[in-house]
Amino acid sequence: MQGSNSDIISHLPSNVIEEILMRMPIQDAVRTSVLSKKWRYAWVTLPQLVFDDAFYIKSRTQKNKLMMAIYQVLLLHRGPILKFKLSLSILDSCFEIDQLILFVSNNGIQEFVLDIQKGEPYKLPSSFFSCLQLKHLELRSCLFNPPLSFKGFSRLSSLELWDVVITSKVFSSLISSCPLLEELKLVNSTSISYLEISAPNLTYLFFQGRFGSICFKNTPKLARVSVYLYESMTGEAYKGGEICNWVTFFAGLPVIEFLELDYGCLQLISAGGVPKRLPINLNHLKILKLHLEKVKEVSSILCLVRSSPNLEKFVIWGPINGIADEETAVKLLEVHGWSDICLNQLQEVELREACGSRS
Repeated sequence: MQGSNSDIISHLPSNVIEEILMRMPIQDAVRTSVLSKKWRYAWVTLPQLVFDDAFYIKSRTQKNKLMMAIYQVLLLHRGPILKFKLSLSILDSCFEIDQLILFVSNNGIQEFVLDIQKGEPYKLPSSFFSCLQLKHLELRSCLFNPPLSFKGFSRLSSLELWDVVITSKVFSSLISSCPLLEELKLVNSTSISYLEISAPNLTYLFFQGRFGSICFKNTPKLARVSVYLYESMTGEAYKGGEICNWVTFFAGLPVIEFLELDYGCLQLISAGGVPKRLPINLNHLKILKLHLEKVKEVSSILCLVRSSPNLEKFVIWGPINGIADEETAVKLLEVHGWSDICLNQLQEVELREACGSRS
């Protein structure tokens, strides 16, 4: 404070002003220019720009005028743009996005989010693949087809792809060329037939969609895995490497701590039969969640439980429908047996959609 009459807002430290502005919709950040001389140009150096539905609602304008407003913000901006998010419910695939990506690609972008919510998938321009400082990338409804000269994002640590059109070959090449990748989420990519994961620093993995095979080639740190296949592809539809099974699937997960599988994944890895026990125990597995559809998957449950001596929490989704299902489940339990199962570390069991069945 320079004097008793000095207003507090005019003498806030620059870093505090920046933190305040980054928590505002961009329109409100621009309006702070009238507060004082110190605030007049504060917003033009913000390291993050977010254009989402909060921006759209405040603008209350048509798409063309909205894109022009975004252009104006970018033209007035000075300094690096470390985060750029474009997620508007009225936004569809259009050529104007190319210019926005070209601009941010030349400004040191590290976190990029592009959410296309309408129309055809947006084809990413060549300028996008020059954003080599990216650390976090999130794409929705985009066509990912890199140029031959693309060597990957060497600094990327987090990747999310939603409804992205990308081939199995390009996907595998992308993952293997991101050596620092720690988190990966892939949702509803219909163009992928098989998944091959080679990511030495990967710790978290979430898959949802329809795939023919999953292969963990180099994932020594992968601790959290969720796989929802819903409907597994047949062996004839898969033209990659070997169809994964229980042994090959878990061989690539030496330190798995959290595992969530649905009936589609269990069906896929059980194509060659279900062993009584895995060759190597899952000693690090603490939480197991299984989404079942058929009673015959009881054998899958027993195999995983036998192989997880340190299990602490066990969650099962899967209704038993009618007397026939109940009798089948009981018979399977008797055939496979459970007397050799020891769960001394188990603390919590959760049954969902279980309606008082004996089994």
